[in-house]
Amino acid sequence: MITLVGNFKGGTGKSTVAFNLAIWLASQGKKTAAVDLDPQGSLTDVMYVREEMEYVPLVPVFQELNKKIGKEWDEIIVDVGTADIPAMEKAMSLAGRIVVPVAPSQADVWSTQRFMDIVRKNCKEDTIVTGLINRADTHPKVTETEEAMEALTMIHGLKMQKSYLYQRTAYRRAFSEGLAVFEMMPANKAAGEVWRLSRSLFNPGVGRKKKSAKGKK
Repeated sequence: MITLVGNFKGGTGKSTVAFNLAIWLASQGKKTAAVDLDPQGSLTDVMYVREEMEYVPLVPVFQELNKKIGKEWDEIIVDVGTADIPAMEKAMSLAGRIVVPVAPSQADVWSTQRFMDIVRKNCKEDTIVTGLINRADTHPKVTETEEAMEALTMIHGLKMQKSYLYQRTAYRRAFSEGLAVFEMMPANKAAGEVWRLSRSLFNPGVGRKKKSAKGKK
């Protein structure tokens, strides 16, 4: 299945989410590829670092999405940017699943509303569209995350994940090293967050493995 990860607003952490999902799928034995449609090329860069360091599993990354690629892989993770709207709309029309990372702010909620307008116009009727609060504040007294969640649940066609990905340095550190957070820091809270998200999206009901996929050839 093709899974598109995207939103209009920058700073939502979509490339980090896309990378961790792709490596998780590959670590579960799925034949997985990535497609980087964002001109910033962050997903391409991190996959290059991973290849240079000889980490396994490797996930090939392409710069174009078409139906032929979709037939060659079990799972394809697509990181989309807004610089090329036609390419984004084409990817939406091919995707079986769309994951929308949203930072917990009012500006991000507004941006997501506009993004969902385009999703509804281009996606298939049976496309699964999932929203995800990313970079949630870890401070218990901050209410922005819950307020954003409440607003996002009111957007037509967007089904929100109940669990969050929080603002943690572990995500940035692992990404810069070419590793999924559950490979670099398997005991970190961030690793558990990615496992819960991945199981919810791709393999509900399957338990978490005890060991990470970190390692060299």
